[in-house]
Amino acid sequence: LPSKKVLSTVSKGKKKILTKPKRKRKDPTVDDWMPDLDHLSMNAVSKDDHSNILRLHGLPSGVKPEHISKFFHGLSPSLIFVLPSLPSVIKDWDAKQDFDTNNGMAVKRHSSDFRVFVKFQSAPVANAAMERMGEPMGFDKDSNVCSKSEITGAAIALSSVPKHVANFLQKHMAIHARKGQALAQTMKHVEKQLGSVVDMLWAMATKKLKLSFILHTPRRLQNLQPLMEQNYVPSIKSDYERLIKLYNKLIDQHEKLELDSSILLTHTFDPSCLEDSTHRITHAVSNWILDEISLNGRLIKEARFNFDSC
Repeated sequence: LPSKKVLSTVSKGKKKILTKPKRKRKDPTVDDWMPDLDHLSMNAVSKDDHSNILRLHGLPSGVKPEHISKFFHGLSPSLIFVLPSLPSVIKDWDAKQDFDTNNGMAVKRHSSDFRVFVKFQSAPVANAAMERMGEPMGFDKDSNVCSKSEITGAAIALSSVPKHVANFLQKHMAIHARKGQALAQTMKHVEKQLGSVVDMLWAMATKKLKLSFILHTPRRLQNLQPLMEQNYVPSIKSDYERLIKLYNKLIDQHEKLELDSSILLTHTFDPSCLEDSTHRITHAVSNWILDEISLNGRLIKEARFNFDSC
């Protein structure tokens, strides 16, 4: 990308001479379009809270883990993963993109709700990887991705991930990349196995990570809105009755989850099973529902005691 016209100072003996940085020439083999991350940098966390995981933005369509590993050559990424889909823009997570005008985009890119992450050995290594912002990533030559034969790479944008978010994503939401398979294909395969668990997973993430959406709560999650609300001891009868309905709904949902996914996925009998993305995600959602049942059960008892004491 062309460098900004900023004057720098160079010491020469006792004098300081103003010099102009060399202007970087545009590489005709690279699509230098990148999504807008300005709003993310404005809300960026402190460097002390940076994790060893980075988010990638503006990836070429059909991207595979091999393309990402090559992009980070020398930094040895230890894990590449994608989140289950949720077609909605999440505030402070997703990039701004304008696909209607393309803004000079030559390589077809995944949309901002295609959420791909890379894990490194440590936070300092991840910070070093951030220096590759704007560098080109290769892609499989395909007329559906890029019609210009001379272009061989697409500039990629990167953003840091706070530690608590990184831990949550890796433990509960990550779909691990598969060698030689496009990440979008891997995601669709796992989502097909998960079924309705995907929506419950995003309801859990919305509540646990306090996510907010740019326009409105996605339609897929609107029926799960009661699950995403904060827990509290009801002080009036109407709230108490609503909590009992939610409690019973949670029990029904967990029973349905066990029937649809089988008890082998909702319960872990061998820790090695958690290496499977479908098993790990289903297990996480099952445990969350059980925790919600337990918590709401205690709140109902406390509210009943308060009403009986009045």
